[in-house]
Amino acid sequence: MYGRLFTYGRKKLKYGLIEAFFTWLESLEVLLFLWALADYYNSQRLGFFFYLIIPVIFLSIIVYRFLFSEKIVQVWSNSAIKEIQKDFLNVYLRKNNFNQKISALIQRDLKAITDLNSFYTLIVPTLIKLSLTGLLLIIFIIIWQPLAIFIPFLSIILIGLGMMALAKHGDKENARYINSFVHMGERFLDDFFEMNAIIMYRRDRAFSADFHRDSENFRKRTMAVLAYQLQTMNILDFAIYGGIGAFALFLSFGTAQGNLSVVQAIILFVLDADWFIEFRKSGYFIHVMKQLSPTLKHIFAQIDDKNSFSSQKKQRTISNDIPKILEITINNLSIGYDEPLITQLSWSLKIGHLYALSGQSGSGKSTLAKTLMAQQKSLAGEISFSDKKLRFDTNFRHDWLKSAIYLGSEPYLFSGSIIDNLLFASKYDRKELIKIFDKFGLCSFVSSLPDQYDSQVGENGKWLSPGQRQQIAFGRAVAADKNFYIFDEITSNIDHENAGIILRAMKRLAKEKIVLIITHKIEDLKQSDQIAFITGKKAVIGPYESLLKNSPSFKNLINQQLLLLKGNKQDA
Repeated sequence: MYGRLFTYGRKKLKYGLIEAFFTWLESLEVLLFLWALADYYNSQRLGFFFYLIIPVIFLSIIVYRFLFSEKIVQVWSNSAIKEIQKDFLNVYLRKNNFNQKISALIQRDLKAITDLNSFYTLIVPTLIKLSLTGLLLIIFIIIWQPLAIFIPFLSIILIGLGMMALAKHGDKENARYINSFVHMGERFLDDFFEMNAIIMYRRDRAFSADFHRDSENFRKRTMAVLAYQLQTMNILDFAIYGGIGAFALFLSFGTAQGNLSVVQAIILFVLDADWFIEFRKSGYFIHVMKQLSPTLKHIFAQIDDKNSFSSQKKQRTISNDIPKILEITINNLSIGYDEPLITQLSWSLKIGHLYALSGQSGSGKSTLAKTLMAQQKSLAGEISFSDKKLRFDTNFRHDWLKSAIYLGSEPYLFSGSIIDNLLFASKYDRKELIKIFDKFGLCSFVSSLPDQYDSQVGENGKWLSPGQRQQIAFGRAVAADKNFYIFDEITSNIDHENAGIILRAMKRLAKEKIVLIITHKIEDLKQSDQIAFITGKKAVIGPYESLLKNSPSFKNLINQQLLLLKGNKQDA
């Protein structure tokens, strides 16, 4: 299972290896310094090795640190995490509806995926460093003091025996802990969303007692896992520090017998101590990964679900790859449910223009949006793009969602930082993304936050204003780099300043993509190049001024908005 983690981010794996190598090289600085000091003390001069090799190593580290490290650090990790998130989210893209409970469950799993960052940034580099230091230690031991090699090996055997004795007990405790954790999380969500029913049927006391019982069970499971971890750390410490002490005594004996020089003894001791300390770190990281194991199994089970897109793709006989969308043509379209809401709509949407859809509440705007997103079948007519027709089967819908995106007035933000929310849907890295946002004039408010793009948003963005949340949601849609965008009343519930920022960004986006906004706001309609106004189940299409002159219903809608704005100003 853990080997599978290496299959993600393969194209960026070299950056992870380079980062780990230079981290290991930097750890040798202390060894080289002590080696040089001991050699100078022993012979009152520095040998050729120190005049040639050490400057080369130090220069390499300096060049890497100042010229390349920023471009390399966590590149592999970020790439791998994004690929895992993408595969995982593919499962949920097949769902037509996202309620708050489903979003919360996805949030939990995405958080677990983000936690895998420790595997790529800590565990793998530690294992690489452990291997390189161990190899160097073995080489020097074989050359200078071959018998000393048995001490590290005996320590490893002792650690292995101790771990085997506790492994079965530890697996049980970890499984109980994870089951308890998942149960508490799902229980909390169920009870939270059904709180009114609990109170209405007077089940609040019983609920409180049950919740207290489950909480106490979770506390016990947590303490049991901590006790197990403490036992394993005691075994590690006994074997590791005992091994270091035994190795030091053996080196002292070798030096006293004249088999080792002081310089050689110092080098071997530092290497041995460094190797054992890295071994101890790896032991801690093994606990971290064991705790993640059940969640990791769940994530991969979701990705490998035989009903998921990845498996369906193998069964397809027809390729549904969506070419770049340059134009969407709506031809004689009728949409609705039992009765049509819109009939005989013909409209053409192209790159370079901002399009708006407007009409009274219940006129069919949202239904048309669902149809354009391949989620609601039309009653008659067709929608075409790039010489292909829009279809409404599950396979096509998944492919369509690679090119089209819908954003409503109440988007969901995942807990974490601002940049986490923006990056998980993006093919760009952090620097590229910030440049794009600067171009679109988005998220400038982050400069006033203490941690800027690393600022936490809270659950569903509760630590941000509605306008800031909508900017992030809009920015996330831009970062997804789709061909076709539908924005449904996204400026209706936010303040004027944030609405203006998003409207300007939409106009900028429309120069490169097909953009349709569903809106009733006057400013949005004025800024649109073409408006489809739904009235009497028909669409009247034209620019703002033309509709104002030729459509009484449109003029009436605008007058209603003006009266509402005037009333709000008087109240203020």
